[in-house]
Amino acid sequence: MEDSKEVLSLECPVCGDVTPHSVIKREESKRHLKLKVKCLECGHIWEIERSVKLKDVKVIVSRYGSSEKKVIQIPTDEVLKVGDVINVEGEDLEITGIEGDRRTQSSKAEDVETIWTKSLSIPKKVGISINDGKRTYSVNVIVPQDYVFDSRHIYRVGNGFFRIKMIKTERGTSKREVARNIKRIYAQPTKPFKNYIDLTEYLL
Repeated sequence: MEDSKEVLSLECPVCGDVTPHSVIKREESKRHLKLKVKCLECGHIWEIERSVKLKDVKVIVSRYGSSEKKVIQIPTDEVLKVGDVINVEGEDLEITGIEGDRRTQSSKAEDVETIWTKSLSIPKKVGISINDGKRTYSVNVIVPQDYVFDSRHIYRVGNGFFRIKMIKTERGTSKREVARNIKRIYAQPTKPFKNYIDLTEYLL
């Protein structure tokens, strides 16, 4: 049986540390949970069976600058971390913030009030600021989440060509990055080249 996409942070009995586990099989009721899981660090497969105490947690889902509030139930002892991907109603959501008494990078669900997320199930809107030395203008493209931008390439949008100077991400800056991690791209115009990547079809 193939591992599911559901990933939980659990204390692995072999690793002796909290590691990501894929859920192979899940059987649950309102008050009982039985899981067959596989540690993604060492590959150990084991089972968990316990009575479940669930907590209502508010989830804020960000899509293209707008947000939606949902409420989900999570086992109180499940560990949540920024960067984890959770699935809510069939939509993959990356956790970007966790809030209880304060903002934190990780926490047990019992201490969490709100989870801030961004959707990974829709294309990513990427803003590009292009500066020619005198003025700056912006364009927006909607690309697949795993689309790669690279400063070594020349890009075309409509009749204009540009080269990437810097990519701003949630963790700093980069010269090459996948769309889902990009906050903004800064670029400069360039002369037309025969070899280029055309973004015109993705233009918003």
